[in-house]
Amino acid sequence: MVHFFSIITPSLNQASFLDVNINSVLDQSYSDFEHIIVDGGSRDGTIEILKKYPHLRWLSEPDGGQAQALNKGFKIASGDVFGWLNSDDYYCKGIFQELAKCFDDPSVMVVYGDGYEVDRGGEVKRYIKSRGIQTDDLIQYWKWRYEYVQPSFFFRRDVFEKTGYIDEGLHYTMDHDFFIRLSRGYKFHHLQAPLACYRLHETSKTGKTIQSMVPKYIWELHRVSKRYWGTPVQLNYYRNSLSLLIGVLFSIMKNLLFVPGSKSRTIVKRWLSLGS
Repeated sequence: MVHFFSIITPSLNQASFLDVNINSVLDQSYSDFEHIIVDGGSRDGTIEILKKYPHLRWLSEPDGGQAQALNKGFKIASGDVFGWLNSDDYYCKGIFQELAKCFDDPSVMVVYGDGYEVDRGGEVKRYIKSRGIQTDDLIQYWKWRYEYVQPSFFFRRDVFEKTGYIDEGLHYTMDHDFFIRLSRGYKFHHLQAPLACYRLHETSKTGKTIQSMVPKYIWELHRVSKRYWGTPVQLNYYRNSLSLLIGVLFSIMKNLLFVPGSKSRTIVKRWLSLGS
């Protein structure tokens, strides 16, 4: 069975990464695909790069951010299988053929794989084996039982009918929210192979905030999580509240006692210095 892949890439001033991104799709040795790049009005040479690749479908105009750009791309895509590849990430070689085999099974709606975390220059920092991709694990983020590589997820276009599109009100964790909703509606198929490279660097959204005492993405992740706790009249709401409290206390004590240089130790030292 032939599957047509639609790869959606949101971008804004990411010219330094775009050639690698685009060529990782071109180098798949798979002819049935389209690559749609939704640019937010870049002024860093992005447009000149996009014009070099006649196979691309692209548009460049101001938008409301990454989530809105993704939704634009999803809504104009024509494939039966979608991939979401941020502009600074890229695919491993030869994955489309393996993915197509998975989607030959009509019951498979979502496929995810493993991948690599790489630095700005593309040097591999670690292998990421996806795990814990279950609804409760994703909701209870404080337990950190899950780990995934966002660009290693692929899904059929039909999922939007049940799940809806990306939440445009989110800045950091729109992928996590989308995966929770997907997991509530569909069984995920794990392809145990590296599918993509996730680039973590100092100018990425996550990289800019990761050194904060409580990174902004954690606050947003908590807001996303609470959407799925239920209401205060439901037992599940209190189960999650208690689990969160225990998880936070455990994390603080572990860092204080066993992790030199942890954020918890830094905060305590500041408090002690203020009191002296």
